[in-house]
Amino acid sequence: MQTINITERNLKKLPLLQISNQVYNTEGRLYIYEHKNNWKNARDVLKIYFSQDEQSIADKMYVISQLLANKEYIDMPELVLPNALAVVGGNIQGFSMPLIENNVNMQLLLNNPNVRLKAKLNYLKQIITILKKVEDIKELSGKFFLGDIYEGNFIWDVDTQKVKAVDLDSSYIKDSKVSVSKFLTFNQYLENNPEKYPIDKESYRVIPNRETSIASFWYMFLNVISGDQAYLWSMNEYYNYLSFLTNQGIDKNIVEELSNMYTAAKFSDLDKKLLDTVNCSKDYSIKRARIPDSRGSYYK
Repeated sequence: MQTINITERNLKKLPLLQISNQVYNTEGRLYIYEHKNNWKNARDVLKIYFSQDEQSIADKMYVISQLLANKEYIDMPELVLPNALAVVGGNIQGFSMPLIENNVNMQLLLNNPNVRLKAKLNYLKQIITILKKVEDIKELSGKFFLGDIYEGNFIWDVDTQKVKAVDLDSSYIKDSKVSVSKFLTFNQYLENNPEKYPIDKESYRVIPNRETSIASFWYMFLNVISGDQAYLWSMNEYYNYLSFLTNQGIDKNIVEELSNMYTAAKFSDLDKKLLDTVNCSKDYSIKRARIPDSRGSYYK
């Protein structure tokens, strides 16, 4: 396994990777690391974890080691995979991954009201492609999932015009520890269906599987069209919004899939063609829906 060895002093000299304060990042500090790769200049991102608790580091290193060990199966252009462990002052403190020089975080694009809905849906279609490619890896069938699936863990590669998944240390691979998931962890409504959304007895976090991957995608879809954070809605708010979508002519197959979010029913396979049925000239915003919230008032 490759390692990058650096002193604490030299680490502090590295430039920080500048990211928007609108992008969720609580796990670690990101540095730009310049080095030689086969005598060529290369630039990586070093992710150094804030928490240096031995068990936390060990859990993360297991995930990263499994990603590296199975690279021949998961090495696809849509995944920005770890390429080495980062050893600082003799201790493993993080990992490195390739730097995508010209990129925009998908959270900034999907949350931007000035980006057209059609463009946002095209980004979501590419995310469907990524999730399906991961699911179709025969050698890791049922053993590898992108755990924390949400907007901030995808980027738009400006040079290739492709969506890519980053921060893969939150993946779930070969019975690894379950990472925190923005949409799934502490989501009380998912706990009612433990067969669909199994709970890890040690961490009380939802164990990633096919159903959680699809559920996370549909949360992103709802966030995009509503302009809100659907995973935080009460049950009443959620199903009232689905009624609004039905009245707005959203395809019944989409509404049916969304209706299964909090039931034991399995999701159908993600289909990019469903997103083509969305009328992008309509306003599906939560404000227009005027859904009464849990306090009995209305979104304004």
